[in-house]
Order: sequence, then structure tokens, then C-alpha cells
Amino acid sequence: MTNTMKALTVGENSSTVIKNVPVPENYLPNQILIKVSAVAANPTDWKHIDYKLGPVGSIVGCDAAGTIVKLGKDEAEAKHIADTYGYKVGDHVAAVFHGCSVLHPENGAFAEYALADAALVSKFEPKTTDGYEAGKGLGDSIESGSAIDSFEKAASLPVSLYTVTVVLAINLAKKINFDEPTEWQDSESTLLIYGGATGFAQYFLQLNQLIKGFKNVVTIASSKHEDLLKSYGVIENFDYKTENFLDEIIKKYPNIKNIIDAVSSSDTYSASYETAKKLFVNEKIQVVNLMNYNSSQIAEENRDESKVTVSSTLLYAALGLPVPFGPVTLPADPHYRKVAVENIPKLNKVINNGSLKSIAIKINEKTGLEGAIDAIDGVRTGKNKGEKFVVRF
Repeated sequence: MTNTMKALTVGENSSTVIKNVPVPENYLPNQILIKVSAVAANPTDWKHIDYKLGPVGSIVGCDAAGTIVKLGKDEAEAKHIADTYGYKVGDHVAAVFHGCSVLHPENGAFAEYALADAALVSKFEPKTTDGYEAGKGLGDSIESGSAIDSFEKAASLPVSLYTVTVVLAINLAKKINFDEPTEWQDSESTLLIYGGATGFAQYFLQLNQLIKGFKNVVTIASSKHEDLLKSYGVIENFDYKTENFLDEIIKKYPNIKNIIDAVSSSDTYSASYETAKKLFVNEKIQVVNLMNYNSSQIAEENRDESKVTVSSTLLYAALGLPVPFGPVTLPADPHYRKVAVENIPKLNKVINNGSLKSIAIKINEKTGLEGAIDAIDGVRTGKNKGEKFVVRF
């Protein structure tokens, strides 16, 4: 195997640069080396670049799928990984990475090779010999609702699906159990998801059904996604283009106790918070966001912590390391790490038995790192409505 590789790195002045860099060799405990075959773009990629959260020279990217080429830094570590997780060289996996990392800038998804935490990968079985989606070429779309059986579909999983898993387990206190649960964990309250067509929400709705989490879920999304959302158990969808849709939700579902802001823009977060305030009767309403927002992001005159509880999630914490994030460094979170490594490996069951279905995917017209640049820009400019942008390597 070569000692060098091509990677997409953060450049000066919020740019990206394709560079030749060493294949990462600084193995942390539990890490495996993956040869990357497909990657997916996420909002966190362009935000780390544009807001200069990632150091110059750091490798970009958080979502990838590929093939295991090495287990651990030595034989003892390889045996531990094989015994603990059942993985072997040659297995096809999806994995999550901390792209644009301050602590480990030499590692990220948008490269020919990347080091992944064996506890934070998901194995899948490709349907074709080369592992890519059959009958689909560059620029084609893959409709939602099929098995996870290609590099493209697998690359769409980690950031969204793993975040869903931790939100269900920590923020919403639901048990992740795929052994045919028979009773709903919550059949009384209603859960509201703002951004029902996002990748996060589509995987959330599926996992929620599989673990029988919340029986009653309503969403906010374009009406064109309504049939899909109802197939995932949504009892009613409200089109965000409809006048006074939030007031209608409050009127019809006064028993909402949790709101997930799956978009987590400043506008949707403010709207979710205001909705929670109006829903309050005698029990605080929880607003869960995906951007590490807290109550301080709400204008003081609109803030009411006696009525609303704000919680967030940051998947980077699953790696068990401190997270430098702009001017602050979030300390390592052992509880978050523990919940992640206990529950993410369980996903292999529903990925490989066909219970979990793919979301809609757009295969980039370009391949490799040029395609990754294009996909990042597509997400940056909001062109990925209802589709995950994926790039073949």
C-alpha cells in the first residue's frame, strides 16, 4: 500500500486545496484504516471551512464508506477489534470522522484513506461486485426506500444516523432495542420534528418506528414529502409554506412535550423555542437542536427558561475526545461516548436485515476530491433539498 494519498484540505481564506499527504499512521486505540469509495457532504463541512473552525491543512469530511484495509496499529489491537466487533480486512463499512479536526488534522473522510473508530462504523453488504449502485451513473439520483447495499447509500448514513441514535438515547431517553419491541415507549405525548424531510429526520422516523419510541409524531416539511413521511409513521405533516402553520400545530396537538429542530438554523431554532413557550402548561417543553445552541441564542426578551428546556447534541463527542470548537474547547464527554459505543454497533442489525431504508441520494457529476468540492458547495448553497449529496471515489 502507498504511503501517500490525495486529500481535500482546508486552505487559506476559507478555501479548500487538494494535496498529497501521508496516509494517516497515528492510530488511536480501536481505529481501523479504510480505503474510501464514496463520501457524503454535510453542512458541518462548509461551516468548518467558511467559519475557519478547522485549521489550515486539516482534512475535510465526516461521512464516508469504503473497505477495511487494516485493523489497528498492531496485532494485539487487530485481535481486540476483531474479537469485539467482528470486523476483518475486506469488510465494507460506513464510518464517521471528525473532519477539519484541530486535534487530528491528518485524518478526515475526504481522502483516499481514513482512520475510523471501530465502535463508530456500520458494516453493509454491497449488491454489486464493485460496490457501487447498480444502473446509476454520475449525476443520477437514487430514490429513497431501498436497502443499504451500495457505497453511495452507506456513505449517507453515519452523521445523520448516528446523531439520531444518540438523540433518541440521551435527549429523549429512549431504549435502542431492535429485538421486536411490542409496546410503544411513549404512546401519550406527541413529538414534533421541524424539518421532517432532512436526512436526520428521515432516519429518525425510521429508527423511532423500529424501537417503538414515540407513537405520535408530527412533522413540518414541504407537502411534496408527505407520502414518504407518512410511510415512516408520521400522523400529520404541516407544510411550512402554509400561513400560521405553527399556530395550527399548537391548536391541534397541545400534548407536544418535545420538539426536534432538525434544520437548526437561527430561524427554525427561534420558531421552535417560541412554539415550545406557547405549548407550556405545567411541564417544561424540550427543544432539541443539532447545532449546540443553548438558551443564550434566544433574545433575552423572548427567553423563558421556566417554560422551555433546550438540549443539543454534538456527534463529535462520540469519539471520546475534547472538541475544540472555535474560541472554546468542549471537554470530553464520557457519558456521550459510552452511550454512542453501546448503541451504534446495534445498527448493523437493521442495516443488514433491510429494515432501515436509504434516504434519497444525488450522485455528484464529478468523482473524487473535485466532486467533494462540488458537493460541499451544493450543500453550502442549499441545492440539496430532499437529497443527500454523495460522491464516488
